[in-house]
Amino acid sequence: MSPGQLAERLLAAFVAELEEQVQVMNGDLLALEATPGDAARLKSLFRVAHTLKGAARAAGVPVVEHACHRLETLLAKARDGKLTLGPDQLAMLFTAADALADAAVRLRAGRDLADAPVAELVDASVSGAAASGGAQAATAPISAPEHARGDGQVRVDAERIDALLAASGHLIVTGSRIANEPASLRALHDSAQRCATDFSRAGRRLRLTLERSGAPPALVQAVRDTEEQLRHVVRDAARLADAAEQDARALADATAAIADGVQRVRLRPFGEACEALPRVVRDVAAAGGKDAQLELRGGEVTADRAVLDGLREALLHLVRNAVDHGVEPPAERLRVGKPRRGTVLVAAALRGDRLIVSVTDDGAGLDPPAIRRQLEARGRQAPDDERELARTLLEGGMSSRGEVTAISGRGVGLDIVRAAVERIRGSVDLTWSMGGGTTITIECPPTLATIRAVLVEVGGHVLAIPTTHVERLLRVRPEDIRHAEGSDVITAGGAPVRLLAIARLLPPLAERATEGPVAVVLLRAGERRLAAAVDGLLAEQEIVWRPLSALHGSLPCVSGAAMLGTGRVALVLDPPAVVDAGLALAPGAGLAVAEGATSGPVQRRILVVDDSITTRTLQQSILEAAGYDVRTAVDGADGWRSLQEHGADLVVADVEMPRMDGFALCESIRGSRRFKPLPVVLVTALETPEHRARGLEVGADAYIGKSSFDQQHLLDTISQLLG
Repeated sequence: MSPGQLAERLLAAFVAELEEQVQVMNGDLLALEATPGDAARLKSLFRVAHTLKGAARAAGVPVVEHACHRLETLLAKARDGKLTLGPDQLAMLFTAADALADAAVRLRAGRDLADAPVAELVDASVSGAAASGGAQAATAPISAPEHARGDGQVRVDAERIDALLAASGHLIVTGSRIANEPASLRALHDSAQRCATDFSRAGRRLRLTLERSGAPPALVQAVRDTEEQLRHVVRDAARLADAAEQDARALADATAAIADGVQRVRLRPFGEACEALPRVVRDVAAAGGKDAQLELRGGEVTADRAVLDGLREALLHLVRNAVDHGVEPPAERLRVGKPRRGTVLVAAALRGDRLIVSVTDDGAGLDPPAIRRQLEARGRQAPDDERELARTLLEGGMSSRGEVTAISGRGVGLDIVRAAVERIRGSVDLTWSMGGGTTITIECPPTLATIRAVLVEVGGHVLAIPTTHVERLLRVRPEDIRHAEGSDVITAGGAPVRLLAIARLLPPLAERATEGPVAVVLLRAGERRLAAAVDGLLAEQEIVWRPLSALHGSLPCVSGAAMLGTGRVALVLDPPAVVDAGLALAPGAGLAVAEGATSGPVQRRILVVDDSITTRTLQQSILEAAGYDVRTAVDGADGWRSLQEHGADLVVADVEMPRMDGFALCESIRGSRRFKPLPVVLVTALETPEHRARGLEVGADAYIGKSSFDQQHLLDTISQLLG
């Protein structure tokens, strides 16, 4: 390694350490402000200054080294009881912490420190305060600070982790493609089996004919040899299919382990995104003559580093606004019976596959008349609904307060929050109560690398919709679509929801006229909902998300792209943007309905039994598109009841279900005189040879693994079974 490369590495390590130590310094100063004379905190502050002085010397940053030496001198006096840190000295130390934080930003950007605030520390009042004591800081070696002791963690360059994540993403795509191979080999085996069976029947007749006609024995034997060769081909095909399934499962398990391991390396506790917030609360409260404290819950919840980076910016604005806009001055709080000190609560929790972050203050809430006046001044009509009125604060130029201060009030804070959250594919919502405070809630995925998505087809293209914002998948009959206020509307969960073709929001895609039931993805962003009609529901799977490059530009309602196992590229939609754009679309943008379109004649009835609503809806969509009449059931017991009441021509069932599983359902069907001949197809994630053998043992006519699920294979299997 060259001297230049070594210097770069040392500087990078120093900047990272400087950022960490500044956070420790801020925490210690806040504690000292609350509990003056805390010996443990004074000792910790001295360690910070001493550690940074040595690190700056090693990295060749003399300005920071000298500044930390001055701090060390001051803190040594305070530690030894020769100097009391009053409000003035603490204010100087807070200023020093800010200067060191600024130095870290400048060094990371490659900027010079000659005119930086940290350079002023060397000759500033901190040094004067320290000099008044006349003593020099102790330079003898000291024990390492407790937070720096070995904890089993190793610092790894983020770029290397990102490279590993990209490689695991390619592995996931490759594994997804390979997962489809066993189904192809199984279909090849089935085709070979049919050929062998047909040739065996024909071979028997051919041998009899040859023997009766006195043909040479060698010719008769050749027919027998051909039959035997075909049987060998069938056995080899079966072995290949079994081996491919085992290999695909092994690859899927290994890929999942690798991807999970890499993602876990990227996971960091939510508390790291909140390290600067106590200082923000302290500074904003002091500037506004207020008394406020920060309360953190869920600091141990983990999320991807990139998600926390996006949340960090949003939280800074939200907490600043909560103190400046929400928390009242002490006298006003006491007058209305509240505690003198206001509280800002920052909380995080995982709910399913979503990270929920909220910032709540116990202040006075919002001022609806003031918000309406701002909207009127901008020439806009204010919504009557106060919830929608509050949401206008998320737009640029809007503010919850009338006056402008040095801290806030210019109407950009919440707009910046929304932009920061949308960059991590999240959504923002706002609720409040008069006199009871305001809560801003952020919903986002806990990781950005791989996401669970529903794949849909629109205009011949595949789109991926993150499941974090998918409330339900629906099949809507034309007669269930109403027209209200110039738009198509359906009822979902007892409430009206606007319905429109998602192609209307993506101009390059062509909208297809609907015929019969419409496939609909019910989207939710906060409290806003939109029913997005698509041409077809394809699958639900894990995808590797990648942002669009600058070459692709910006596409409306699109956040990125994903390479699928089939080799096709799916555009990944931004659900909150889709919901906002759909609800903002002018009335009259309904569905295109084919003239005279009616449901086609019912060919056969199929009963789909699965406890997953996503799987049920997906299979129902596939089968209805193929012309079948489909009924669904939520488990084996419900399926058995439906079968007895309505009958069916074929059953497609999962295996793992509550109350009655697929094996038990199949046994009930085979044990019934009425339904014994009924074809049964088991579609399940249980794909071991033992489970497959169990399925065939209880009487299943076909056994299809979900990992290699292919809709055409399912349709071909059903077509063969129904004749």
